[in-house]
Amino acid sequence: MGKAKDILKNMSLEQKIAQMHCILSIGSGIDVNNCPYGLGEAAIMPTGISKEELAQVIRDSGEEIAKNANGVQPIFHVETLTGVSLAEATVFPSAIGLGATFDPELVEEAADIMHDQAKAAGFHQALAPVLDVCRDQRWGRIGETYGEDPTLNAMIGTAYVKGLQGDGDEKLAATGKHFLGYGFSSGGLNMATCMASMDEIREVYAKPFQAAITEGGMMSVMNSYGTIEGEMIIGSEKILTDLLRGEMEFDGIVVSDYASIEHLADHRLAKDMKEAGIQALRAGLDVECPFPVGYSFENLMDAVNSGEISEEMVDQTVLRILNVKEKLGLLGDQRKKEEQFDCFYEDRNWEKSLKAARESIVLLKNNDILPLAKKQKKIAVIGPHADNIRLLFGCYTFAAGTDMMIGGSLSDQAGMDTNVDALADATMKVKKNAPMYPESDVERDNEAAIAAVGQAYPDTKTILKCIREKNPETDVVYVKGCDVAGKDRSEFEAAVSVAKDSDVVILTIGGKYGWGGSCTVGEGIDTDDIGLTGVQEELALKLIETGTPVIVVHMDARPLASPAIAEGAAAILENWFPGTTGGEAIADVLFGDYNPAGRLSVTVPRSTGQIPIYQGQYVGNSYYSKESPSCSCRYVDAKMEPLYYFGHGLSYTEFIYDDLQVSGDRISSEGSISVSCRVKNTGDVDGEEVVQIYVSDLLASKLRPYQEFAGCARINLKAGEEKK
Repeated sequence: MGKAKDILKNMSLEQKIAQMHCILSIGSGIDVNNCPYGLGEAAIMPTGISKEELAQVIRDSGEEIAKNANGVQPIFHVETLTGVSLAEATVFPSAIGLGATFDPELVEEAADIMHDQAKAAGFHQALAPVLDVCRDQRWGRIGETYGEDPTLNAMIGTAYVKGLQGDGDEKLAATGKHFLGYGFSSGGLNMATCMASMDEIREVYAKPFQAAITEGGMMSVMNSYGTIEGEMIIGSEKILTDLLRGEMEFDGIVVSDYASIEHLADHRLAKDMKEAGIQALRAGLDVECPFPVGYSFENLMDAVNSGEISEEMVDQTVLRILNVKEKLGLLGDQRKKEEQFDCFYEDRNWEKSLKAARESIVLLKNNDILPLAKKQKKIAVIGPHADNIRLLFGCYTFAAGTDMMIGGSLSDQAGMDTNVDALADATMKVKKNAPMYPESDVERDNEAAIAAVGQAYPDTKTILKCIREKNPETDVVYVKGCDVAGKDRSEFEAAVSVAKDSDVVILTIGGKYGWGGSCTVGEGIDTDDIGLTGVQEELALKLIETGTPVIVVHMDARPLASPAIAEGAAAILENWFPGTTGGEAIADVLFGDYNPAGRLSVTVPRSTGQIPIYQGQYVGNSYYSKESPSCSCRYVDAKMEPLYYFGHGLSYTEFIYDDLQVSGDRISSEGSISVSCRVKNTGDVDGEEVVQIYVSDLLASKLRPYQEFAGCARINLKAGEEKK
């Protein structure tokens, strides 16, 4: 990285500080006049701009800004959690759905598509993957994670990083977030204190990050808003330097989650933004996003001149930034090649999206009703998700952003090139006089926003449309029944009547995942009750009472925690906002064109009161307590066991396991061991099986998990076929 050092030597202090800055623009380019000394990072929210125009804006802005910074261009970043946040980009299932595939190879292939499309649109950095281990289903950001298990998250997350960053000259920097312990917060609330000990922090929450760094070469990390042992991560040298750079040997850049330096002042840990900026810099933060507040020229110049921080500390930070920029081809004459947009139109995009959507579906229950025959007399399709295209998409998608910009809290601010205060005000406000669902704090869907999502994804079909296409000779009757929120029961009677008159009911229920007041789950949208919102459970139970078999298609970022529905439904399919191909994938599973093999990446509680409940809890805790004869852990009013276990998922065929082999009876702490078995499909249809392995420490020097997930293999077996 000699070029980075040479450039640093010739930089003024102002130019160095500018490399620690980020600017966010909504719907337009970056004003070069605001970058007199260059710029570290930039973000453009692409509203009303094509990918070709966006690529041109990024290229032109970058080259102009570089003229003020010795040829150093800014890094332009974009969200890619389930695909690049552009209208024409491929959309995959929400992250928790990708976790449910238990298929790292597929996830790497999906991320490779994201890499190509992000690079074509001009971006250099992706603010993904989310490597948080979520162990509280109340947390609204659970859908951004791959689930509750550190090993599964490490497998899926590392595969994602490898695909996203690429292995050629055209690198894209993946950003693992949110470092660290963000998914196990007090009360399940966003930004709250992490409840884990430092031992757990290292063994559980740091594990996916370590894997992505060591095995995936991840170039960037984003801090969490949270707190560990009384220290906010953004100001913790112990976490961002000693642990991340020291123990974990991370050599990339640390970028701030948006506006997180300000939290140091909000939490009474810094007297003003200058002190907050100094704390963050000392802790190890490199770039402040989305605007320089703590890292403003005024604050950092004054801090250097007064001796509160040294210029050597600034140099160390800027050198890390320049080293990453050198890898990305953003120094001097390393002009990147002209963008190619063919990657947006490849057949493999739809095929991989459909494969991921299918593989993410988990068959929780089946009383031999699925798969359905394609010649039914009458099918009743009921529920809010059946005919709403927006509800196929989760958060951190262009669809969710479009919904928010047109119908949500940013709708009045679209097109602004704003500052952080205006953006925060616009994001946090609830639109005045916004219509609400009855007896609810959730805003009604905005019809114009839903229409705009449909226009952005013209090839995407609703669940209802896909069911009808599968059954052209069947009478398919649709009744919405109820909304995702609120207490409106006016369509109950019609729904029950149609159910009674049908051969089968397909009930689509769940939540709305995204940003803003019209969503029931998402960033900053946590809950104290993980059950179904509104009157959806009441509707489901009334339909079950009709005696007509009810197949529940649940779509949410958190699993269906309803013992009553689990007992009464004829079948349950768990979905996770599957994206552009979701309607097709669900119909394929319902009618037997695809045999499901998804597995739960989270444990399903019976009620909120069981939380925290997850695979990997310590011996003697939670439902594992029954394995300890001396333990008296129990609930006097409920069962200890979860509704469904981590790793659960059914198939339309049967598999048997045999011939378990272990390569030896001793292993060193640095060694490895081979475990194998034979698996046979004993059913009449082809299918996939997820072979899972768990390990236990039977005599430990400290309390350990009762059992730990250690890996998996997703295999295809034709009817009667056997594999080792």
